[in-house]
Amino acid sequence: MEIARVNGLSFEIPNVRYSFFDTPYIPHKLGTAVDVYFEEKALFPLEEGRLVEIKKIRTPRHIPVGEDYLLIFEVENFCLKVLHVNPNVKLGEKVFLGDEIGELRLSGFFSPWSDKHVHFEFRSCQDRYRARGGIMIFPKIRRLVPMVKGKEFKVIEKREHYVWLKPLRRGRKKMTPFGDIEGGMPHYHYGAIFGDLEGDFLGKKVRANILLENDVGIFTTDFRVFANEREIKGIGVYCNEDRVKLIGGELDVGDLVKLEVI
Repeated sequence: MEIARVNGLSFEIPNVRYSFFDTPYIPHKLGTAVDVYFEEKALFPLEEGRLVEIKKIRTPRHIPVGEDYLLIFEVENFCLKVLHVNPNVKLGEKVFLGDEIGELRLSGFFSPWSDKHVHFEFRSCQDRYRARGGIMIFPKIRRLVPMVKGKEFKVIEKREHYVWLKPLRRGRKKMTPFGDIEGGMPHYHYGAIFGDLEGDFLGKKVRANILLENDVGIFTTDFRVFANEREIKGIGVYCNEDRVKLIGGELDVGDLVKLEVI
């Protein structure tokens, strides 16, 4: 499944959840990175590449993990930077679309409510480490999940730091459950709208104050979210994921939830 193009190349993954903007980190805000929630094994997303660097790095400790791996793949005239993978390929090895490159791992970059995923970032090979200055990703608008209708949801799964919600009513298929809006809101302090400057998030009109080169609008999340009239930390919204992640609150499987944005 093609989800984006970079430097004219197709970026392809299996039928799994992915996110361009549900993260606090700078490359995503600038439109130069994407996170892919593979099931267990990380797969190479481009036609061909060669592993040119493996580097163990120290990380923040947002969870009790203080290190991670950074992998650099040379792809034509640029480099693919990869994080959160225990590598199973060797330096100098060529890989092709769909090849396994390692297992997903926990990282100190993760928030407590983060699920395992792979961070892919696109950079000049001469400037492969920094967060800024990357190569723009152009997301493909795919209508993959039914859009939420109304504000009523049901808790269908409970994890240690969050719950998954299922909307009680759904409409036509869009990029995310909230149309073309994606992000961790308001906890990451911004959200994104694919291909537009305005959108509707649970009845709250949002308007982008930045338009990226890839035609994605970035808006500030200057609002609060409530679940059954109690304020929560935020809502996670992803591409190719029809559930909604709710962070905070005391909820159990089977509970009915009404969400409000103020």
